[in-house]
Amino acid sequence: MSADSSEREGEEGTLAEAACCDVAYEADEGPERSELSFEEKVDMLGTAVVRHPLNRDVLYETLCFCRTERQLAEAERFIAELPQFRSATQNPFHMLTVLKQAGGLQSVERDEGGNVITPESLDGLSEDEIDDLIFSVGYQTTDVGVAFVEAYSPRSRLVQALSLAPERTQDYCELLEFVGEAPRTYQEITNLLAGRPTLETVIDGRRETMQPSVFVDKLERAGALVWRDGWRLSEAGADFLEEMKESN
Repeated sequence: MSADSSEREGEEGTLAEAACCDVAYEADEGPERSELSFEEKVDMLGTAVVRHPLNRDVLYETLCFCRTERQLAEAERFIAELPQFRSATQNPFHMLTVLKQAGGLQSVERDEGGNVITPESLDGLSEDEIDDLIFSVGYQTTDVGVAFVEAYSPRSRLVQALSLAPERTQDYCELLEFVGEAPRTYQEITNLLAGRPTLETVIDGRRETMQPSVFVDKLERAGALVWRDGWRLSEAGADFLEEMKESN
């Protein structure tokens, strides 16, 4: 097995495991959402988004994209074209459904004139008349979704990751710059960090040497790196790197 293959193995797991967890989430209704505080609703959405590493970034980007109302086909196309979707375990429509069930998205039904269809406008109509009235269905991020997007932004995650180990900030920035120059293999990243004191840590009183994959994993989880035939710098990662350069 190649180094690049092995570095992905631990994160990906199996599609069967992911599908099983998805079903478990949908079946777990939990407390009535109306009884939850706003913060609890944001946490509930966060649980749905981050529960599977392979879907996490796609779900987050979908919430960002749908801050402006999007038609179903437009939202599905956006999801399918994301680089991270290549490793996702759910189809686009299922992802939209998960976000809606978790309170991050709301569906918006409109009539042929573009008017939003409200519950009041359906009073007295038969099922067939209701079906005829609905001309389009769109999705828009809710207030809960917007709050989560802002709290879980790549920049916020990067700041948090660096604050936990400020002595490694320079190494993280050098790694981001290195990957930003060209797609990199795991071996190239290993060669870059080899022999650096930043890989040394103390665990239970013993000095240990961390694997470079720890750096890669933290930056990927923060949304700064993305795997696409090699490790590449995401747009958020590039923005953060530029911000770090300007502040130094």
